[in-house]
Amino acid sequence: MNNEDPKSSRLKVNLNVFWFIIILLTTIFITIIITALSLNGNTERAVNVGTDTRQEFAKLYNVYDTLSKEYYTDVDKDELIESSIKGMVEGLNDPYSEYMLPEQTEEFEESITGDFHGIGAELMQDDRSIIISSPMKGSPAEDAGLQSGDKIIEIDEESTQDFTTQDAVKRIRGEKGTDVTLTIQRGSDKPFNVTITRDKIHVDSVTSEIKDNVAHISVNRFQQETANELKNALEEAKDKEVEDIILDFRSNPGGLLNEAVDMINFFVNKGKLVLYLENKFGDREKVIAENDQIIREDDFDNIYILLNEGSASASEVFAGAMRDLTDAEIIGTKSFGKGIVQRSSEFKDNSLVKYTNTKWLTPNGDWIHEKGLEPDFVINTPDFYRVKFLDSEDAYIESQSNDDIISIKVMLDALGYDVDTIDNNFDSNLTDVVEQYQNDRDLESNGIVTGDTTEQLMKDIREHIKENDVQLEYLLDYIEGKKSKEEITKEMKENSKYIPVDESRKRELDEDGEE
Repeated sequence: MNNEDPKSSRLKVNLNVFWFIIILLTTIFITIIITALSLNGNTERAVNVGTDTRQEFAKLYNVYDTLSKEYYTDVDKDELIESSIKGMVEGLNDPYSEYMLPEQTEEFEESITGDFHGIGAELMQDDRSIIISSPMKGSPAEDAGLQSGDKIIEIDEESTQDFTTQDAVKRIRGEKGTDVTLTIQRGSDKPFNVTITRDKIHVDSVTSEIKDNVAHISVNRFQQETANELKNALEEAKDKEVEDIILDFRSNPGGLLNEAVDMINFFVNKGKLVLYLENKFGDREKVIAENDQIIREDDFDNIYILLNEGSASASEVFAGAMRDLTDAEIIGTKSFGKGIVQRSSEFKDNSLVKYTNTKWLTPNGDWIHEKGLEPDFVINTPDFYRVKFLDSEDAYIESQSNDDIISIKVMLDALGYDVDTIDNNFDSNLTDVVEQYQNDRDLESNGIVTGDTTEQLMKDIREHIKENDVQLEYLLDYIEGKKSKEEITKEMKENSKYIPVDESRKRELDEDGEE
């Protein structure tokens, strides 16, 4: 029998509730004080822990905190963060991945649209070098004689040893009419300086002309609207009822992959596999043509694709798909060999990270990275395309013997002068030929190649190269039945026997890898 007073029981319950509330409030209060003291005493670490608690970032946070608090002067914390991001991307050791600040992002996007101020050279970065992957057609860089594979070792006397491509671009670009001096290393030759006047660069991504019932369509880079420009050129060729098409991708460094896919779709029907994208796990994504084709087999007799060592990336995507899916014939020299794809992610402050995220493979599953596409019919360039760059401060006179003299003889021979023997000896015949050249150019006639004579000779050979597209001429002769492949090959070998292609430089390009 329970004799406890009901009032006493209610009082005991009320007291228990009262003390429970007091204890709870006290606990909350103490927690707030401890948290506040912790935040006040170590703000940086509290923010870090709240941001990311992954163990691999512990060292990064510790270094940031140490430098922020203990460096002997005030530090720019934003600069520390930007530098850490830049270093992280550089740690990939990938010439195609880079972190861009907002102003660099703007320059990058300008290049995609095809309008900017500079010299018109496509750049890339290998381990510690800035390399010209391709001078753009009709640009100041091309006019100055820069070539694919040239290393830029200095810009206005500043070493580029630790430059990124964007560092180099920032220094090379500038106002129209201003000059920039590049120190160039070409193969194993000694470095030389080239001063180039900047200009407004507008890259027409597609240009076309009709030559003897053949449409010669040059695709210079893959930028916004390139596919539509090619479509217009192809439709014009159809309207004019030309028989054959030359699609010229020489010195085209690539660009936007989606433009290349759209262009392949002009020649293959909807639903056709045009390439694979493969991730690091080996998973392959099929890229499929999404539209009806516009060029049928009976529209043109033949389609030829013209490549050289400066044809890279999206150029190779297009050429590889056309090789696997159509009867198109690849002509020229082996392409560059870039079989990877970059993606870009832009942040709220307009900075951007561009990184390699996939391989691409041809419809047949071929990965051409560091190998390139081999042409079906090789048409090389003649010797005068590969002459050495001569320094106007050097002097070449009779009785000297070195490899530079081969280039002097090749240039004068190409310009129409009667050179007896092309070798590395500065003989009496060469003295006579140089004097004749100097008289023709109103230069001091002394038979010595130096100063104004050297500069004029280099200028004349660059103009001669621009005016004599030997590869295109050979291809037109073949299409029109004027010369057979065997005849062209024989002539080509004869015209390129004194200055062979620098195989070591070509391998270097293949191993190492966009102004």
